[in-house]
Amino acid sequence: MVGPLNIQRSPQGQPVIFQAGDSQQGRELGAATADVIFTHAASIAQGQAFYQDVKSRAERLGRNPEQILVLPGAEIYVGDTDEQAREIERLYHHQDHSFELALKEFGRNFGWHDFSQYDLDAPFPQQSLESARSSFFTNAKRIADQAREKGFSLRQAVEFGRQLRPGAFVGTAQTVAAKMAEWFEARALDGFNIYIGHPGQFRRFTQEVVPLLQERGIYRSAYEGTTLRASLGLEIPRFGALEDGCL
Repeated sequence: MVGPLNIQRSPQGQPVIFQAGDSQQGRELGAATADVIFTHAASIAQGQAFYQDVKSRAERLGRNPEQILVLPGAEIYVGDTDEQAREIERLYHHQDHSFELALKEFGRNFGWHDFSQYDLDAPFPQQSLESARSSFFTNAKRIADQAREKGFSLRQAVEFGRQLRPGAFVGTAQTVAAKMAEWFEARALDGFNIYIGHPGQFRRFTQEVVPLLQERGIYRSAYEGTTLRASLGLEIPRFGALEDGCL
């Protein structure tokens, strides 16, 4: 049977569309279709470059660039001193990134290719890159190219990938809040995709860092709406007959 859909339309009008991908195709897709883009930036300059590129692509495609939010990932560690926070970062990194776990997760960028089938001390299996065609190909190609250039075995490639790369948002609550504000005010992002893997750190972030961000006026103290779209400050899309209130 064909007839009207007998359920109420979502209050959001349309689900919020999230996208991630740093390739040229990924950036174009995000600029054309996404409401929110997840990315990674190792520095303010890198964040600004991605931010400006995606926003300009969206504007070229006839979209309002202010209605596309760029949210890079931020791994946060809070300590009583900056030095203690770095110690916490190192401790949790080593606890959470054993070689065995890193080997299992290594295949994520390659479409969850099973790397346990290879000799760890043989040259990196370049043929695995084919498995990444429908996955995180940009990251996978970077890993494979690096392994070829440096002559890495699979073990060395995994070990290199699991090395600690000190994060930007590590320190006292004051240090972390100031750094987050700096990135925001530099227009390197619209917000953060926050990663906090331990309950104690989550408590410190919410109880110590968030109030400082609220004092700076860059973190809300109340939600204006009742939907995710409203909380993100995104407009409800209008399509054809919907503007007349019809489905």
